[in-house]
Amino acid sequence: MQYALLAYTPAEDTDRATRPIPSTLAPLLDRPNVTGWARLHAEESATTLRNDEERILLTDGPFIDSKEYLAGLFLIEADNLDGALATAKELLQETRPGTAIEVRPILDGRFRGA
Repeated sequence: MQYALLAYTPAEDTDRATRPIPSTLAPLLDRPNVTGWARLHAEESATTLRNDEERILLTDGPFIDSKEYLAGLFLIEADNLDGALATAKELLQETRPGTAIEVRPILDGRFRGA
């Protein structure tokens, strides 16, 4: 089954796009059970569309006001939730303090990517 690991991090002053991936994290990303991953630009770069029943509303910025924002995601293969949590724990140990990882199963058990 595939799981999405959503990485949330506190807002920061540095440009994450220019920061290299920590050398301790790179080997974890190269594992065969990590089927995809992406780092996201800062929350200010987000554009949100909302369905307002009669029209689509377009707004700049993230979809919620929060002290944390979605910084990236990992797609992994795991036999069950316990396996997904173990991978998430390993990844979390290599991130900066304040980061949180939310684990969610992918609907239908597969990521339908490009």
